[in-house]
Amino acid sequence: MKWLKRGLIALVLIGAFVVIAMDDPNAGLKRQAIHFNAGDNQLAGELILPLGTETPHQCVVFVHGSGDVPTDAFGYYLPLWRVLAAHGWCALSWDKPGVGDSSGDWRSQSMQDRADEVAAAIRYLRQTLGLKDGKLGLMGFSQAGWVIPKVAHQVENIDFLISVGGAVNWMAQSQYSGRQRRLATGYSESESATEQAAEEKVDTLIQSGASYQQYLDHINQDDKAPMSEAFWQFVQRNWASDVTADFTDLDVPILALFGAQDAYVDSDKTASTYHKLLANAPLPFYHVRVFEHADHRLLRTDNIANAHSKRHRWLTLARIWWQGEAAFADGVMPCLTAWLAQFESGRSRLTNICVPELNTNTTRG
Repeated sequence: MKWLKRGLIALVLIGAFVVIAMDDPNAGLKRQAIHFNAGDNQLAGELILPLGTETPHQCVVFVHGSGDVPTDAFGYYLPLWRVLAAHGWCALSWDKPGVGDSSGDWRSQSMQDRADEVAAAIRYLRQTLGLKDGKLGLMGFSQAGWVIPKVAHQVENIDFLISVGGAVNWMAQSQYSGRQRRLATGYSESESATEQAAEEKVDTLIQSGASYQQYLDHINQDDKAPMSEAFWQFVQRNWASDVTADFTDLDVPILALFGAQDAYVDSDKTASTYHKLLANAPLPFYHVRVFEHADHRLLRTDNIANAHSKRHRWLTLARIWWQGEAAFADGVMPCLTAWLAQFESGRSRLTNICVPELNTNTTRG
């Protein structure tokens, strides 16, 4: 059966590459390699410009979620870049530390370290790449929901934030994701209770500052495959992450987008909390939206369980390569472009399905 599954995946990937060869995913884009320093790391990435544009005048900086993410997030960003370019926006993105041609190790970073890295990228974009005082926004995915508000507090002249699938609290998000994984795996009630108790013990070790060896001793008792020592330290460094404090005095407009079928973040509960926090912040306006039939990355889906399948992840990437913008849930791209239009030079603020009268409503749809 393993060879059959591998064969099916290979066929899907071959099919995707055939489509790519027929329909260039970089159409309309000019991709320029870049390098900049952030702390002790030299980071490699790309400036993505609309075709025919030499110097950026309005740009969105992409901030990755968790894991070993390269510049284009394995192709996930390409449809977004094309939509941005079609509306005159450039994008800036880079390999995370220790990924691709970037030095360092993302697992050694705190969320503040990640914010400092984004701040360095913004300086490079403005001072070296030519954006200068042009319009600038940040678009952060998942874990970056804890990063981009920090950047907004330490860097001047950021025009807006866009958060996709951001969470409020690290530990609460982890617990929700664990529940969804157990449901997707088909655990019985007793099996689920047993694993949940084991995960709670690991959470206690994390929060107590336990050594890696103490963690290994605990895991060996349960016969579980351990996380690496570097990742253990990464989790210990970041488990207390919570967006509440950074939202309290946020003064930059933010668009927060969620998928109703999110397997990693409780979208309804999180959207409600975002709304309550942002309603009391001094920012000029914000909008929170939950898309039906959308997953953690706003891709079209009707099944929340699929996200925890490795096979599904490969098929999802193939679908993005194959379908491009059409892989995203209904309304996502119009919502994004309407939000961006509010900040374009010479454009007046717009009203549309995404930002009705630029009020502070939370919407579903």
